[in-house]
Amino acid sequence: MGIYVHIPFCRSKCIYCGFYSVASERFKEAFIKALCTEIGLRKDYYTGSLPVSTLYFGGGTPSCLSLPELQQVTEKLGNTYDIAPEAERTIEVNPEDLETEKLKGWKALGFNRLSIGVQSFQDDLLKTIQRRHTSFQVTEGIKTAKKQGFDNISIDLIIGLPGQSTEILHRDLSRALQLEIDHISVYMLSVDAGSILEKQYRKGLFCPPSEDELAEKYDTVVKILKKAGYEHYEISNFARKRKYSVHNTSYWQQKPYIGFGPAAHSYDLASRQWNISNLKTYIDNLNDGILNFEREELSEVDKYNEYVMTNLRTMWGIREGNMRGKYDFAWEHFSRQMKAFIGKGWAVDKQGTYTLTEAGWLLSDRIFSELFL
Repeated sequence: MGIYVHIPFCRSKCIYCGFYSVASERFKEAFIKALCTEIGLRKDYYTGSLPVSTLYFGGGTPSCLSLPELQQVTEKLGNTYDIAPEAERTIEVNPEDLETEKLKGWKALGFNRLSIGVQSFQDDLLKTIQRRHTSFQVTEGIKTAKKQGFDNISIDLIIGLPGQSTEILHRDLSRALQLEIDHISVYMLSVDAGSILEKQYRKGLFCPPSEDELAEKYDTVVKILKKAGYEHYEISNFARKRKYSVHNTSYWQQKPYIGFGPAAHSYDLASRQWNISNLKTYIDNLNDGILNFEREELSEVDKYNEYVMTNLRTMWGIREGNMRGKYDFAWEHFSRQMKAFIGKGWAVDKQGTYTLTEAGWLLSDRIFSELFL
């Protein structure tokens, strides 16, 4: 089982971000108290016997919490759940927080993986998307993290940023390779509902890149990283030395997880639920001992659709034996559609394991919709 903790605080809002967060730290103390209350109230959420194999602090900006605040939460989790000693423990951090004392503190709290929100190594692009760090802080911060013993580091990059040419993208990838980063997540820019970018788009202040332009840049990324020895193991993720994100892979392989904090999602193999996306209400409810969430019970068709969508995102794909064992009722439809995709070069069948090609991943939304029941 995996545990996700959503820390909703940000020092400022990036223009592309559609995740729930607040650009204020006003309610931090009250939030930590409420979060620990939620952890205690939900200790029996998943009744299976699986130990916790991954712990992921996301946001928002988890690195804006002080070490004592993080300690309160990690101790509450450790006292409530059976967390495996070898568990992957990730914390999302901003480059400006990669300071020696913080890094030592995170290490002491058990975090063994860093996910760094870099987005670009170009200072002008960083200013455009309202990131607070500089390229220099990224470079020095990663070097400092490695000195403090972090050998499992991931960075995020975005393709399709305003003013990002193919040459600039090449420079960003070159810098990442120079820093010997073993895990790189590359996301295509999207205009998310509620983001600053969406407001700019509605006012005509921003014109998103075309699908062809994004596809060209995506192809550039894939070729460069594969040539450098990275496995393209998921649509947006690349890894060397088998340093996959174990936590995110558990999502794609439909393992159970529990999410704490406002807007956090949970999955118990039979249903999905998500917490209210309002920090003040979240705190007030938990002060009264109330869990405020919505739940969706999943039908067999829902489970099949999710199985297809998540597993075909990865290089491991879908094995015929697994599909027929779980969703035999859908096999005829699935196999017929996949044969058509294979004929178009969008998928392959390797000894009974179906995976999408690079071209197929670019068209994944269309492919998934045609595979759904």
